[in-house]
Amino acid sequence: MSFLNPLVLIALAAASIPFLLHLLNVRKLRRVEFSSLMFLKELQKTRVRKIKLKQILLLILRTALVIFVVLAFARPVLRGTSGLPGARAAATVVIIVDNSTSMEVRDDQGKRFKQAKDVVVRLLENLEQGDQAAIVPLSDPGKALEEGTSQNRERLIRQVVDLQTGYGGGRYADAIPVALQILESAPNLNREIYLITDAQNINSDGLQNAPFVIDRNTRLQVLPIGENGNLPANIGIDSLQLLTTLFEADKPLDVRAWVHHYGHKPIEDVSVALYIEENRAAQSSISLEPGESIAVELSAPPKRSGFLGGYVQVEGDDLQEDNRRYFAFRVIDGSRVAIVASGESRQLLEVLLGLPGLFHTQSFSSNALSTVDLNNFSAIALVDIPTTSSSMGKRLADYVESGGGLVIWAGPQVKATEFNSTLGAALRLPLGSLIQPTGDIPPLGFGRFEKGHPLFAGVFDRAKSRGRVESPEIYRVLPPGGGDPIITMTNGMPFMTELRRGKGRVLYIAVPPSRAWSDLPRRSIFVPIAVRSMLYVGASGEEYQQFLVGEEAFLTLPSREAVAEQIQVVPPSGEDIFVPVRPYESGVSISVDELREPGIYKVKSGQREIARFAANMDGRESNLRPTPEEEFRDLFAGCMEDPSNLAIFDPGDDLSNIVLQSRLGLELWRYMLTLALLCALAEMIVGRGKEEQG
Repeated sequence: MSFLNPLVLIALAAASIPFLLHLLNVRKLRRVEFSSLMFLKELQKTRVRKIKLKQILLLILRTALVIFVVLAFARPVLRGTSGLPGARAAATVVIIVDNSTSMEVRDDQGKRFKQAKDVVVRLLENLEQGDQAAIVPLSDPGKALEEGTSQNRERLIRQVVDLQTGYGGGRYADAIPVALQILESAPNLNREIYLITDAQNINSDGLQNAPFVIDRNTRLQVLPIGENGNLPANIGIDSLQLLTTLFEADKPLDVRAWVHHYGHKPIEDVSVALYIEENRAAQSSISLEPGESIAVELSAPPKRSGFLGGYVQVEGDDLQEDNRRYFAFRVIDGSRVAIVASGESRQLLEVLLGLPGLFHTQSFSSNALSTVDLNNFSAIALVDIPTTSSSMGKRLADYVESGGGLVIWAGPQVKATEFNSTLGAALRLPLGSLIQPTGDIPPLGFGRFEKGHPLFAGVFDRAKSRGRVESPEIYRVLPPGGGDPIITMTNGMPFMTELRRGKGRVLYIAVPPSRAWSDLPRRSIFVPIAVRSMLYVGASGEEYQQFLVGEEAFLTLPSREAVAEQIQVVPPSGEDIFVPVRPYESGVSISVDELREPGIYKVKSGQREIARFAANMDGRESNLRPTPEEEFRDLFAGCMEDPSNLAIFDPGDDLSNIVLQSRLGLELWRYMLTLALLCALAEMIVGRGKEEQG
């Protein structure tokens, strides 16, 4: 026997009150004067014994009355089966419903999630008076704490009918603690957790080292969904990478997707397609063996500039929800660039960079640079400028740190010593000494040329990528002392180098864009170098981040983006999310607590779009392989004080018997209350008899 309200047993101390009153009543003696003691002696023999027996009986009845009343409120119960008539011990039931993406799979019995909901409804129909239940969605267990338990069967069934699968995964290690928290305040004897699941392997993550323990008074009953041994044919896209780093309209966008086959039979001619802005742009067909993973490369040009999104999609398997993987990027749309130059160099760059549809250019003299708002430009070209001040050097370095682009051309006015103490020190880009071949020494030229660098993506024909680049004749050169070389000269010194600082890029070119030190402007390579260098450094942050559904999205935006105090994030469903802005020296950041759906998310400041990002399902969700039953049992048994309270049933088992086996026990409070009433009635009869005799 056990008690559902054991603290009430403290009131059993009140059972001593009738005994104390009895003792006090015995000590009250009355003095009665008689003319003769002969009659008292006779009375003592015949009546005193009856009086004492009645007093003892009253004492027992009154004490029992108190005891039975206290026991009734303490709610004693008998565990196990019993032949006594009366109320079955009530139950508090928590039903964990697997609504992760894998439950969308269909088998011979139909969609697995529909099967799971039917099982839950049948469980709820077995609830009896006094039972209460709660529904815990596996992919969003915290929602159950808001709903709580209910005895209203119709309300619970509506809750199940309205339940939908989520795009994120579900973990038993997250849902069971919620179920235990609900059961903590349960007033009923029977405490049961039902787990309705397809037992997908990934759902068991975290159970082995779970921080919770299922107490010995709680039963855990697992009802698997799905056909054992029949692994669905599923193909998933595990990950996706944009190979292109410089995005331009009508120029190829290269994407690589890793496609994995999780089924157990070979498949042929699987279609893999690339979509840009919902338009099918490229496709390929592949064949896969069970367990095989293939990298598929697709290429197609975006048709417009601006903020764009796309996805790669596979077709023809049992689970559609994991067949897409999204990405987001931005195509430069005539970005604003500043040209700080003079003379021939300025004229050449203004012509090249001012071509229609390429850039919005604005030119300044070196003296006017201090008055320019650098954040208005995506890239700045510093061409043969004399010494900058230390403060100007720091401004330019901060501009690069926050995502700006800088292209520095050497020239006759650049003094290495002064440059190294100002702008070079701020950028950590020192210059070497001026090199000037004289006498019979031939001019320098290009030695090693990194054609595979993103700056030159799409410039050279891949079939002819091993050919030589037309090299200029270089008469003077001011080489850098740092950075990563992109073009190296015949003397081994770098001609063009790249330096990354924070979110921005710096390119240094060791000659001016004029004929002062070389004949570079006469060579065909000059235009790609001059134009694409500005595109490249001004394109930082164009490939936006990819996050996983269910995790927090943390996004850093360049400080040059004028943002409001609150940023509007528009998810694929269109229900706007407003998040606060956190300012930093190098930019501003925003975070979205939990991403609930896959797709492209738009980031807006007011009515202006300033960024995008993508959310995708965890690639591991595509693996539909269930956990073997023995391993499944061992994982759960390790989380229980009493592993005998764990039961794993077959899909075809009778639910009524399952429920009956878990609803053992009989509440005795009705019996205790009946006994208390009988004691009160008996006490009234005995007491009245005493008064009549008195």
